[in-house]
Amino acid sequence: MAYRWPKFFDNRKDRIWFGGDYNPEQWPEHVWDEDIRLMQKAKVNIVTLGVFAWALIEPEEGIFCFDWLDKIVDKLYQAGIAVDMATATATPPRWLTDKHPEILPQNERGELIWPGGRQQWRPTSKVFRDYALRLTKKMAEHYKNNPAVAAWHVSNELGCHNIFDYSDDAAAGFRKWLKERYGNLETLNRAWNGPFWSQIVTDWNQIIPPRECYAGINPTTLLDFKRFSSDMLLDYYRAEADILHTQTPNIPVTTNLMVMENQVNPVDCFKWGGYLDFVSNDHYYLPDERQLDEMIMSAAMVSGIARKNPWCLMENSTSSVNWRPVNLRKQPGEIIRDALVHVANGADAVNFFQWRQSEAGAEKFHSAMLPHAGEKSKIYKEICELGNALEKLKKIVGSRVEQSEIAVIYDYDSWWAYENGLLTKLFDYRAEFFHWYRAILDAGVTADIVGKNDCWENYKTVMFPVTYLVDSDVSKRAERYVNGGGCLVVTYGAGISDPCDHVYTGGYPGAFRDILGVRVEEFSAIDKDHTISLSNGWSGSIWADDISEIAGDCEVIAYVDDTADDRALRGQPIVTSRPYGAGKAMYVGTKLSRKDAAQFISKNVFGRTALCGGDESPMRIRRIQGDKSYEFVFNRSRSKAIEIPVEQTILYGSNIVMKDKTIVMEPSGVVVFAP
Repeated sequence: MAYRWPKFFDNRKDRIWFGGDYNPEQWPEHVWDEDIRLMQKAKVNIVTLGVFAWALIEPEEGIFCFDWLDKIVDKLYQAGIAVDMATATATPPRWLTDKHPEILPQNERGELIWPGGRQQWRPTSKVFRDYALRLTKKMAEHYKNNPAVAAWHVSNELGCHNIFDYSDDAAAGFRKWLKERYGNLETLNRAWNGPFWSQIVTDWNQIIPPRECYAGINPTTLLDFKRFSSDMLLDYYRAEADILHTQTPNIPVTTNLMVMENQVNPVDCFKWGGYLDFVSNDHYYLPDERQLDEMIMSAAMVSGIARKNPWCLMENSTSSVNWRPVNLRKQPGEIIRDALVHVANGADAVNFFQWRQSEAGAEKFHSAMLPHAGEKSKIYKEICELGNALEKLKKIVGSRVEQSEIAVIYDYDSWWAYENGLLTKLFDYRAEFFHWYRAILDAGVTADIVGKNDCWENYKTVMFPVTYLVDSDVSKRAERYVNGGGCLVVTYGAGISDPCDHVYTGGYPGAFRDILGVRVEEFSAIDKDHTISLSNGWSGSIWADDISEIAGDCEVIAYVDDTADDRALRGQPIVTSRPYGAGKAMYVGTKLSRKDAAQFISKNVFGRTALCGGDESPMRIRRIQGDKSYEFVFNRSRSKAIEIPVEQTILYGSNIVMKDKTIVMEPSGVVVFAP
């Protein structure tokens, strides 16, 4: 899919899109004019309309009512505010689920998921698709010549709520998908290891979704079902997008992904990114000490999914959400800082859920740009300040995030496979990935995040953290990469199995074993609150590899010094480095502590003699355009101010105090330098 970015109807190109979800249908018309006045005051220039408006647009089957929507679109257009028009297909109306209950999904126990919430539909239901695509076509036909519509917004957060359906429709779709993937039952039985537990399939109709059963489900079946579920939603997205592209070829199409922490079982975003005209993402901050670092990582991942093209932050929150066990609010300055984290990582659009806080409904206590407290609230005032900030930063529009010196591989297949269980329940793929990404941040570098099938050979260093599933092609690419001078870093739990989750025999990590020059005989789980001590003063937790052999040219960076839990590990190499061709390949066989992991990255990967300073040192991200460079500097500390020199012209600053030649950055502080 060719990259296309939404255009302003006045053809201006020097603006950052700024706004959020707008639900005027929840309010009487006299409120709309007040909304628009306050949007203009805050410099809002785009809003998303119609996400959950199916029941209003089509109140009865085949009866379409656009009058109310036309009225608000026209008001917005006259006020200079563009529209990101949703196709309204996210949630079917009650008349549809009442007439066709067969569109409702089923859980793994065969129980129906009833109406009353949202997104209660089967991705494989032809009945649902017929109704949804009819609505999509009606929307496209109605608004194809409307100058206010800058972008199409397909459905909403596909995969957030209805990622897994175990119905008969899903069973039929799963069989079709498997036939396309494997071709014949012999190949499928080989992939699924049919002889194990007498699970040989002799007829395609014997295949069902992995519904609840005794003793655990075949791991490869589970993995394929997750792949299938992602692909079915992608197929559905493409069906809507095809209609929109046909009817409105000049309007770009997107949908809001949910990268990283906020989605339980996501779609494969790297695969999806190739089918979006421009990438959009929803991100909701973590209300704990991981907050900023996870946000930086998530935004870097979206940049990778967007292949470094500008992308859209479609949703984030102004303060607390309403769906966590404890909903902590943001601190002063964090609305601006969080928005600029995404801008620094390539977002040329900053949007929130939602514009006006609902007075009733399931999300009435979810924060908004205009909260219940109204125009005089601290939140709205900070939103206005953000609008001014984005106006000052319009020079950066169209620039790209500078390539990092290191690429870190993120792999959905490995995440999904690890969810099936391996070695220890203390292990969580996302937590382990974040641990190593944060170690790189602590070493003073913002890493790029790419998929294992993307192009990573042009980076100085590439890291495969806990990348469990690796095929022979990636293995060969890694060998050529290191042989040609690259630096490869592999951690515990990586390269163990092929894409069918068949273990490479002969010793772990089979896919990388010959490059690394290490042979792991067995994994050793480290119990909760226990650690192993290493010969150089480091410590490890959760997982330790029993490395029984190393190549003669391997340098041992650290041995296991002592562990009370597993005496056989004592004296074993655990962190190694090996010259290979013109490059080197390093292996880390345990989860190093945060400080030790950062020291390993800083010294052994980047060759620096001293650690950068962890979260008490500034985090720097650059966007570049030609010979121009825009540097975003953030204070990562949640409690301490830091001081940095004035390096260039200050384009914008928030939560900072100016001195003669330095800037004091308070917690949540950010400054942007321009040439």
